[in-house]
Amino acid sequence: MSELDEGQLGWNSVSEHHWDEAEEHFRKALELDPFHADALTGMAALYLRAGDADQARELCELATAQAERHLPRTKRHTGWDDERIRPYIRALYYLAQSYISQHAWALAQPALEEVVAWDVTGMQGRALDLLAQVLYRIERVEEAVHAFLEAAEYLPEDYYSAGLVLFQLGKRREAERFWRRGLERRPRLAQLIAGYPRVVPNPRGAHRDAEFARAVDYLHHQGELWDAEAKEVLEGLYQRRVASSV
Repeated sequence: MSELDEGQLGWNSVSEHHWDEAEEHFRKALELDPFHADALTGMAALYLRAGDADQARELCELATAQAERHLPRTKRHTGWDDERIRPYIRALYYLAQSYISQHAWALAQPALEEVVAWDVTGMQGRALDLLAQVLYRIERVEEAVHAFLEAAEYLPEDYYSAGLVLFQLGKRREAERFWRRGLERRPRLAQLIAGYPRVVPNPRGAHRDAEFARAVDYLHHQGELWDAEAKEVLEGLYQRRVASSV
């Protein structure tokens, strides 16, 4: 089996949360090719999961350099489905995650912007979501709203985030408009946001329920951004929605 096959099997295992199998495949790929970009990124993802952002960052930097050598030089916006650019995009995405784990927000920004330059969907919203969080934390809030709304086309939970930023800017009417969109698409998340951190969802059930898994992930990364006033207004919108449906 080739290093390409082993690397793909590794990422298949990651998607199924079979971490030991993923590591076995990535290590086999690296035995065949020590500079195989996708396998380097795969190992970085496992190090990130284990809390070792330093090692993950080193591996992602190496993976990015290796993958960049095989890019088509004159094509951008080709998308995630283009196998020539996927290793580069994936390496940048996890590099940004390693920066974020180290609270190096400004370093994560150009990596994520490069992902979006090659894949206009921002990896189906995931990179756009991270970019929005980074822009918010470096106080480029108007740009953060725009990025959250782009991400929300793929990840509807980001309607809540766009509304939150607008609410904090004093634009309550616009905030409520996007929160209502979130309530239409992800009503359960509103309850979890309103109760956080008094009530923290148990992530054990996340493997069986994709929507719940996204809610847990959302709260893990953005729950602390919500202040008491914003949660109170959101909860009021949720209760009115429930009452109107009875």
